[in-house]
Amino acid sequence: MSALAAGADGAAARQSQPTKERPSGPEVDFAAVQADGTPVVDLQPTEVEVRLNDRVRIVRALRRVATAPAPIATGAPARTTPPYGTNESVAAGRSFVLAVDQESFTAGREPLLRSAVEGLLTAFTPADQAMVVALPFGGVMLPFTSETARIRRAVEGLSGQGSRNETGSELACRTRRFLESLEGFLQEHAGRRSPLTVVLFTAGLAGPRRDAPMALAPGMCELPVDQFRQIAVTASAARANFYVLQPADIGMSAASWRASIGGVGDLGSDNPLEGIEHLAGATGGARLPLDATGTGSLLRVARESSAFYVAELEPERGDVFGRSRSLAVRVARRGVTVRARPAITFAERPRRTGTTRLAVADVLLSRDAFTDVRLRVAGVTMREPDGRVRVGVVIEPADPVAPLASVGAVLVEGGGRIVGRWFGKDPAERPLLGAIAAAPGTYRLRVAAIDADGRAGAAEDDVDATLTPAGPLSLGSLVLGVSRNGATEPRLEFGSEPTAIASFDIYGGPAGLRLSATLEVARDPDGPALVTVPLALTRADASRVVATGVAPIGALPPGDYVVRGVIQLEDGTRGRVIRTLRKVAR
Repeated sequence: MSALAAGADGAAARQSQPTKERPSGPEVDFAAVQADGTPVVDLQPTEVEVRLNDRVRIVRALRRVATAPAPIATGAPARTTPPYGTNESVAAGRSFVLAVDQESFTAGREPLLRSAVEGLLTAFTPADQAMVVALPFGGVMLPFTSETARIRRAVEGLSGQGSRNETGSELACRTRRFLESLEGFLQEHAGRRSPLTVVLFTAGLAGPRRDAPMALAPGMCELPVDQFRQIAVTASAARANFYVLQPADIGMSAASWRASIGGVGDLGSDNPLEGIEHLAGATGGARLPLDATGTGSLLRVARESSAFYVAELEPERGDVFGRSRSLAVRVARRGVTVRARPAITFAERPRRTGTTRLAVADVLLSRDAFTDVRLRVAGVTMREPDGRVRVGVVIEPADPVAPLASVGAVLVEGGGRIVGRWFGKDPAERPLLGAIAAAPGTYRLRVAAIDADGRAGAAEDDVDATLTPAGPLSLGSLVLGVSRNGATEPRLEFGSEPTAIASFDIYGGPAGLRLSATLEVARDPDGPALVTVPLALTRADASRVVATGVAPIGALPPGDYVVRGVIQLEDGTRGRVIRTLRKVAR
C-alpha cells in the first residue's frame, strides 16, 4: 500500500508538445446491432466495407465508442466484476432529440407519446441528455438536459394539433411545413463531434406530389422529392441518426381518389405512410411502431444507441470536406444490422496551434471518448486518519514503453460533480500511481493521458470507495501485484508471471484480537477455491495491519479469476474482500 500512498503527490498537468503526427483520415460513424438491438462488441476492420460515392475506401482503423453501459441480456449469467477500466469503459453519453410532428397528431393521442418516452427514460444514464422539440411551430420546448423529471414535464405539455378530416392538399401543406422546420433545426446542429439520436414522432406525412393535375402548374402545396433529399443532406452534417415512430393504426385520408385512367385529375397520393417511408429512406432511419403497449420501441432505441463504431479511412487527395457525399456501410457478419446514414458530410478538423494544444485537464472534463492512447485503470480504497477514504489510482498504459507527456485523474460522483483531482508529477514513472481523498461513497474514476505525439486517451472505472466491515474491523481494497526489486509493484493484468501478490489493509480492533486470514483464487465470487494459501499479517502502525499473500498462478489457463482475501475472528465473524485477476496469453 505504501506505493499507492506515495503517488498522492500531484502537480499541474503539463500541456503536450506534439512532434510529428500521421495524417488523420476521414471518419465514418455507424452502429452494428444484433437481432435484439444489442450492439456488436467485437467488429474487426476486415469485416467492414465503406463506400463513398460508390467507391470502396480502405478502413485504416476501427474503434468502438460506448455511450451507455452495455445492456445485459435477459437470463444471462452473472459476470465477474471487470478487473480494470479501459477506454471502452468510458460511457460518453447520448444526445437524444425527441421531435414531435404536432400537426399530425389529433387531440387525445398524447398518451402514446408519453408512454413511449417513459421507456427511454428508464434506460437514461447521468451522462445522457435529451431535448424536446415541437415542429413545425413550437420549436425547442426543452433544451438539452439530463433531468428526467423536466423531460417528462415537457412531453406532458405537448398536445396534438391535427385535423380529423384532413384533405390530401392539407396533408401535403403540413408535411412541407414540417420538413422545412426539421431542416432548419438540423442546420443549427451541423458540425457536431458526436452523433445525435433523433426520435421523430409522426402520425403521417405526405409523399412527393404535385398537388395539381399534370396539365396544370404545380399546386400551392406541391411537395417535391428534393424536399426529402435536403433532409438527408442536413442530417448528414448534423450526424443525426433517425428513428421514426408512427402509430400502428395510421389509415388513408378520407379524401377520394380522383385520378382517371389517363391521369386526369391526379393530384398525388393521399397515403400518410408514403411520406414516412420517404423520410426514413432519405435519412437511413429505422421505423418503429408507436402503440398502446408503450415503452418497447424506445427501449430498443436505448439499446441500439448504447454503442457505435468509428471507422477511420485511409486519406485520399480528393477527399472533400464540408459537402455531402453518398455513404454505404456493410458488415460481413450474419445476423448483424447496420445503422448508417445514406449520406455523410466530413467536417474540416481544426488544426491545433501552439496555443490550442490539447491538455490533460481538457480531456478529463470532456464527455467525449479518447482512444488513441490505450489505458488500463483501477481505483482501490484505503482509510484516511480523518475518517475519509483515499482512492488509490493505478494506471497501466497498454504500451508499457509509450512515452507519456502528461497524465491526470478525477473522481466524479453520481450527479456529475468532481470531488477530487490528481495530476502526475512524472508521467514516465512505472507503475503510474496516484491518490485522491474523498468521502466514502460510489464514484466514477476518469483517467486521461497524452503521449509525446499529442495523442490522447481516457479510461474510466467504477469505484466503491467504502471499507468492508468485519465485526470491530474494517478492510481496505485488495490490491494485486508482483515483486520487483524487493518491493510489491501493483499490476492490473497478468501474463507469464508465476505468482501474484495480494494485499489489503485491516483497520481497527482492540489490541491482541486474534484472527485467521487466507487467500483464495476461484472462478467466480462464490465458487470453490482453486488455490488456498495463508495470509501473513504485519502491523504497519497502531491502527493498521497489512495482510499479504502469494498466490501461484503460473499453471492457471488465461481468463478471469476472483481473488478472495478472507479473515475470520475467534467468535466466527467473517469478512472478505475480492478483486478480479485477469490472465492473458503472452
